[in-house]
Amino acid sequence: MKSKHLFWFGLNLFLLVQAKAQVPNEVLSDSTQWVQPEEKPFGFEVKNTNYFRNTEYFNRIEEGRTLFGYQLHPSLSYRAHPAIKLETGIWLRHDFGGNTPYTTALPTFSLRAKGTYSELIFGTLDGALSHALLEPMLDINAVISQRIENGFQFKFNRGALKADNWINWQNYIEPGAFDKERFTAGMNWNLRLFEKNDMRVEGYYMATVFHQGGQIDSDTLQPFLMQVNDAVGLKFKRTINKGVSWFIDANLLRYLEISDSKLYEHKKGLAYFANVGFCDNGFNVMISYWQGNHFISPGGTQIYQSVSSVDKQNYERKRQLLMARFIYNKSLYQSPVMASARFEPIYDLNNRILDFSCSLYLSYKLNYWFGKR
Repeated sequence: MKSKHLFWFGLNLFLLVQAKAQVPNEVLSDSTQWVQPEEKPFGFEVKNTNYFRNTEYFNRIEEGRTLFGYQLHPSLSYRAHPAIKLETGIWLRHDFGGNTPYTTALPTFSLRAKGTYSELIFGTLDGALSHALLEPMLDINAVISQRIENGFQFKFNRGALKADNWINWQNYIEPGAFDKERFTAGMNWNLRLFEKNDMRVEGYYMATVFHQGGQIDSDTLQPFLMQVNDAVGLKFKRTINKGVSWFIDANLLRYLEISDSKLYEHKKGLAYFANVGFCDNGFNVMISYWQGNHFISPGGTQIYQSVSSVDKQNYERKRQLLMARFIYNKSLYQSPVMASARFEPIYDLNNRILDFSCSLYLSYKLNYWFGKR
């Protein structure tokens, strides 16, 4: 790393103090709470998310598009033991204007085992935005297009340490298939370094590994591919009074290809990501600065990357973005319906292009427990 880069990042770590580097996406989280009464072993749950996301993008890295529709996830659960739960259901996604009743219909099944400080999940995971990864590493649209993840997950939360580890198996193949197996493994570890009165400092490390390959396929067109993204960051949060706080964070991100696919000319990349913001009872204002050099992330939000989804021949070695985020999260009429409205202008400092996105999400969760043990 060049000396000026070390100086820039070190200066940020010294001066910047924070709250959450991640955008406040609690409204769109899928994490399951173990609140079911033990004496009622059966449960019925309905999760509904209604979405409108419009990206008015005219840059050469990410195409503008509109996603408009709803998701419905009814499920049944059985608590076989105070620490063991079985869940099964169906996840439906309907995009308005589509030609079929549902864009996607997927079965879901999870076996959950909970310890004093840990939880193991086998099957359908607490995935997508629930992993709380930085946007350059996890696409903000994943909550719409890639919400269901299946595989294995282990979560740990004790004292100052909170960890999420998972494998999301994305493509299964039969012997001789003209395709590749694909999966993503990830981790997000958060350590509380200091907390006193109204101040809190945290450090964290997160990483994802994308694998494309296999030994039983007949596909000679797609290369063997192994891509790694990781990030280290420091957070600081200062609470002014109830529901009011401000924050700053600094992050160093990395891209590394450890295969020899020759898919991209550069196999290493580096990026800096800094955020400063203010929260007042659900209203969030955040200013973000991004500088990426040869940064690629197979699962990340496209606009941060050097590779283009508009023109495969277009590659921007250096990306510099300045973003403002205005987000309002609120429970409607003190009901289980949660709303999240967002307006996010983005200025490309290199190409001098001003783009923006606007989004509206409405989510509803219903839980009903019944039966006798």
